[in-house]
Amino acid sequence: MFTQVRKQITDSVKEAKKNGALTAEKTHAILRDAVAEAAADLKGGATQARKLSNEAVSSAVKALEEAGGATRDTVSAAVAGTVEGVRHAPAQLISAAEKDVAGAKERIVSEEEKLAASLRESLEGAKEAAQEFTGNIREEITDAVADAKLEMTELLGVTRDAVRDAVKTAIENGEKVDENVRRITRDATAKALGEAKFTAERARNVSEAVLSAAVEAAEESGAYVSETAQAAAEGVREGLGIVIEQTRETVSRTRKEAGEYTASELKQLAKDLDSVGDLFVEALRRVADRSGKVARAILDEVAEDARKAGSSLRELAAKAASAAGDRLKELGSDTLHAGGKAAHVVADEASELGARMVSVAKGAAVGMWEGARKAFAHDDNDEKKEG
Repeated sequence: MFTQVRKQITDSVKEAKKNGALTAEKTHAILRDAVAEAAADLKGGATQARKLSNEAVSSAVKALEEAGGATRDTVSAAVAGTVEGVRHAPAQLISAAEKDVAGAKERIVSEEEKLAASLRESLEGAKEAAQEFTGNIREEITDAVADAKLEMTELLGVTRDAVRDAVKTAIENGEKVDENVRRITRDATAKALGEAKFTAERARNVSEAVLSAAVEAAEESGAYVSETAQAAAEGVREGLGIVIEQTRETVSRTRKEAGEYTASELKQLAKDLDSVGDLFVEALRRVADRSGKVARAILDEVAEDARKAGSSLRELAAKAASAAGDRLKELGSDTLHAGGKAAHVVADEASELGARMVSVAKGAAVGMWEGARKAFAHDDNDEKKEG
């Protein structure tokens, strides 16, 4: 493969020289096309990409020197074209993968809808069975079906409706409204999030849905608005705390049992847990923005207090994130070594690029950067014309 790339680059440079077209733009295009074609067949990942780039730049510079066209601009363009070529093939793969992911998400949604429909029918069947009995047995079956539905509110797509109806009932009863609303929102948050592994996105969506439903119920009822807003915020916070603690226990348990989390999942989990405090504040703010004056004032106040002083929620999340980190260490030194090496490489590159930016700012090697800039600008114009 590398022999073919060297030959293609050398022949193309000679041809461009022969036609009087050996410019920086042409050099960029030659390297980009040759490397992109070869990169599409790379099997060795980053190591092969490094070797390919080495061969391409070396071949290009030698060919440019032989053709008498090795200037700062053409050399710069050769490097830029090589990098662009290496980036091209993976970028196409990423684009294709993103389409696959989008398609997979659509299929997941479709399957979830089918599952929810099946669960509803199953629960209705169980409920119908209660009619065959009388007294306590019938009541116990009916209660069990209701409990099962509560355990699957998010999966059934009824979290908001269930919370709104429950809060309305609590307000209508008029007894211990704040206590009942707190319990309703706490249980709804914990049960909805407990249906799958913890993620920041799900925590944000469920928190906002529960908060919003409770406040809407109070505003529609025209009573206990401030009490409901305050209690709902506290209930959601407690519900998040329950799920975070359950997550910590699960992660800690996997140290001794078969792992439920992969290394990448643990890294993401730790990151998601670190954001819990902020996402709780965000949910409060978002619901406040679309609520009436009374609820908005309460939710904004709670959000500001949570932002300034922090909360036990952040403490729980920190403990859970620490457990995820401990579990990650137990998965093996290779994982940690790879992460440490990556951080070291990033630090070195940042330092190198920082120095380079200073040089450019002082005027050093401006021609090199200008050549690459012109080459890229030329390519952009070509793409626009083709489009």
